[in-house]
Amino acid sequence: MANHPKKSRNIRIQLFNDSVFHESGGLNWYQIIGKTIVVMGFFLIVYAVALLLLKDRYNQIGLWVVDHLGLMGVAFFTFFTDMLIVPMSVDILFPFVPSWPPVSLLATMSLASAIGGIGGYWIGRLLGHLQIVQLVTARFSSDTRRLVSHYGVWAVVLAGLTPIPFSTVCWIAGMVKVNPYGVALASLSRIPRMIIYYLLIRGGLAVIF
Repeated sequence: MANHPKKSRNIRIQLFNDSVFHESGGLNWYQIIGKTIVVMGFFLIVYAVALLLLKDRYNQIGLWVVDHLGLMGVAFFTFFTDMLIVPMSVDILFPFVPSWPPVSLLATMSLASAIGGIGGYWIGRLLGHLQIVQLVTARFSSDTRRLVSHYGVWAVVLAGLTPIPFSTVCWIAGMVKVNPYGVALASLSRIPRMIIYYLLIRGGLAVIF
């Protein structure tokens, strides 16, 4: 029986492939949705394992976060994480703030993230000609440029809601001079994203523990 490796690869969700496009040029929604599910599952498992290992110190860690960071610290952490291209996610905060008022927490994180994305856009727009900026975005530039070129501000919305690197898309959107008002509006997609991820993670931890 003949093998069809190429066909098999096209059907399979390539979770660890940076590209979010089919060879035909369209978005690979199976891959995007698959990555979203895997990322959520990954964070939930990591948090659950961490809580099991650190159960005796969990309250101390939570108190340290509350005492030393507070909403202002959370806002700064979220802002810089989503403005700069760094190997970090704002989701690492969620397990340590379950007792915080969710409305103020999510409002702070959502707005700080949106403002961070806008800041990343202006980094790309004003400094995109610098070699250091081009080097930072080089790993993602080709695929992200395709995404932004095809979908404009909707690329920012998509990145705001999924594991597609939000800050990177914002930088590239600035480098290719997408409409700044549209990007600012699209950055508000971080609001439902924060709410959904927070509820899923908190609900998952509640079920486990």
